[in-house]
Amino acid sequence: MSKITKDIETYNELDKRLIKIAKNVKPLYYLTPINCAHEKTKFLLDNSHVPRFKYRDLEYNPNLIEKKLNSISIPKGSLSKIFTQKRDELLLMNEMLINRGNDDLIQKTSSRLYGTPSKKLVKQAEKILLDTDPIELKKDVSSAKIKIALENALRDNKLRYWKVEYSIKRLTTVYPAEKMITVGKDRLFSQIDPKRLGVHEVGVHVLRAANGHGQVLKIFATGLPGYLSTEEGLAAYLEQKTGNTCPERMRNYAGRVIAVDSVVNGLSFRECLDKLVSYRFTKDNAWDLTVRAYRGGGFVKDHVYLLGFEKVKEFEANGGDICDLYVGKVGIDDLPLVSELIDAGILKEPKYLPSFLQKSV
Repeated sequence: MSKITKDIETYNELDKRLIKIAKNVKPLYYLTPINCAHEKTKFLLDNSHVPRFKYRDLEYNPNLIEKKLNSISIPKGSLSKIFTQKRDELLLMNEMLINRGNDDLIQKTSSRLYGTPSKKLVKQAEKILLDTDPIELKKDVSSAKIKIALENALRDNKLRYWKVEYSIKRLTTVYPAEKMITVGKDRLFSQIDPKRLGVHEVGVHVLRAANGHGQVLKIFATGLPGYLSTEEGLAAYLEQKTGNTCPERMRNYAGRVIAVDSVVNGLSFRECLDKLVSYRFTKDNAWDLTVRAYRGGGFVKDHVYLLGFEKVKEFEANGGDICDLYVGKVGIDDLPLVSELIDAGILKEPKYLPSFLQKSV
């Protein structure tokens, strides 16, 4: 057995251990308030009320998880950096969940994970909000039609082993390890969503995962550290490029940047919401955006969507090939490593590409 083969086996075993741990450490699950509706009612009726969110109890032992992560030894080599970063990401997420409600620690930890919005990004968000009139999208498309549209997109891309299931969650979600997409059963969608979600969920999230599953290194299916900004930015960019979006989507991404910037600059929950209302968001939409940014004590993440969109747009404008991003769940900054691994015969070129991106032969 060659040294490269042994190294790959070692790293895949590491990845399996990290994935097993990651199934317990679920930031979005544990940072979603369970009393949101109650607090919203009180907040909108009483101008002096400060929301006090409650969260699910942790269903795992965080100290044991920390001990397991710290006990993982990562061998030296060209891939040691990304596995060290992946382990450290999980340690930070675990620390964040332990300290829910501690504003300073949550903001500090999530900032280390996702960074904070630059002044340039905030100005871009403000420009979008000032230049784009809000619209109210009519939502009368059933979840059944969305499920069929996603199943058709999977079939068109010859992804036979992926499936679409209903969920009690509102969000449409892709689960790469399970090869599954879930759709909120009781949710109504807008007229653009069947095609938009075909591009966003299948054309980006699923196809990048499917190519990752075809790689000998399985971390390319679950995601390299820091891949999220490119992942979501690519989805938003290709929605726009294919004409399957609307201005309200970009307003939402811009609003997320304003909300995160409000957290970073020490604004109160109400000051953030009022600021969003001044940008012509409805109180309901402003509430949702503010909760996303202030949950847990200040979950600084939501700026990565607009940041990723701008980075992907710049990447292609500077001559980058979007197809290169389909080798798996990688970030733009990972492409030098990707190129090195392809040249070494360790990684394969993407097998699955959406029809609007397929290279001419």
